[in-house]
Amino acid sequence: MLAAQASGELREQISSILGTDPGIVLVGSVDDAADLLRLARQTSPDVVLLDVAFAGAADGFPIVEQIHAEAPNSSVIVTSPQGAPEAMRLAMVAGARDFLTLPFQATDLIGSIRTVHGHELQRRRRTAQATSDASAEPRITPGKVICMFSPKGGVGRTTMAVNLAIALKSLSQKRVALVDCNLPFGDVSIMMNLHSSKTIADLISSVGDLSAEVLDSVMLPHESGVRVLAAPTRPEFAELFNPDHIKQIVEAVRRENDYVVVDTWTSFHEIILGLFDISSVIVLLTTLDMPAVKNIRLFLDVANALQYPQDRIMLVLNRADSTGGLRVEDIEESIQHAVGANLVSAGELVTSSINRGIPFLLSDPQATISRNVLQLARQLLTPEDLEAQDPRAAQNAENAKRKAVHSKIPMSWGTKR
Repeated sequence: MLAAQASGELREQISSILGTDPGIVLVGSVDDAADLLRLARQTSPDVVLLDVAFAGAADGFPIVEQIHAEAPNSSVIVTSPQGAPEAMRLAMVAGARDFLTLPFQATDLIGSIRTVHGHELQRRRRTAQATSDASAEPRITPGKVICMFSPKGGVGRTTMAVNLAIALKSLSQKRVALVDCNLPFGDVSIMMNLHSSKTIADLISSVGDLSAEVLDSVMLPHESGVRVLAAPTRPEFAELFNPDHIKQIVEAVRRENDYVVVDTWTSFHEIILGLFDISSVIVLLTTLDMPAVKNIRLFLDVANALQYPQDRIMLVLNRADSTGGLRVEDIEESIQHAVGANLVSAGELVTSSINRGIPFLLSDPQATISRNVLQLARQLLTPEDLEAQDPRAAQNAENAKRKAVHSKIPMSWGTKR
């Protein structure tokens, strides 16, 4: 462990903290970049704790790249008195493995060092194994990515994403993951009563090496059998991500799971468009009100411009039994797209399930809304999993899909009338 800190007081604090853990040896503590690079070259420390004060943050942290050149096996942790998203992003882009905001607790520092070093050891083992067995093929299990989206807020997207993931697990008994890509304000972990400091933000530093072990260290197991990748704990952390980060993370989760349900947020942000590109199906959730229908029509215009295939967009009507003057037929006629599934209103049950952190599919599996979600999940099963439940179901589902596409949707399906 090598520490490079501008403040003498902070150097003493770090030395004192590390002195309490016999498993971490401090090989040096410097306040000069030249001394840092010299010691890094001589000692090749497992971890370098680097102060942002002389890291050249404004120039993109060039010293991080210099450390990697002098000591390729060293992992860098950047410390900063401010948790500025731009500084964090630049540090991660330069190759830092973690970012600690000052002041930090002893447990934060030691935990970060051990986690970062553990990931580096795993990377070395995988590299050594690949070198010794160059012919070995990585195990690839491409799963089905189901992207939950609505161009209007308040329609129940996250609630349905949570329960849909549980329904897919219940029906298929396959590996199911739920990824909370509502980066600014994700609520999946709250709705499933999951508590952990590990989130999708912890994967940014490993985005080029997202192995099963790295994912396992961050994903949270739920009692339903679904594994959850939680959203960042603070809204500003969303600024750390770019579309390529999210694509690589979701693709890595896809390799390890048979179904991946991805929750999003109401936006046409480039990250969301990137998710659309890699999704097997986009579940488009709406309700029986004119603002929601208007926004759905606008989404379909965008989807048409981006040339998304018709069968990749499944329109789902939530609270379909609510009264307000609009009918399902009215919506289909207005947007020129068929409704693929209907979900009934269940306000009291849904509100209770959210507040208790127990998805309604677990608390009341016989409720009409639960049966609706199970039916939606059946429509999203792969043909193999659907046929395993009922040999005739797969063919019936395919026939129904073809009938819906050809009978409800004209060639200019995304055009306003």
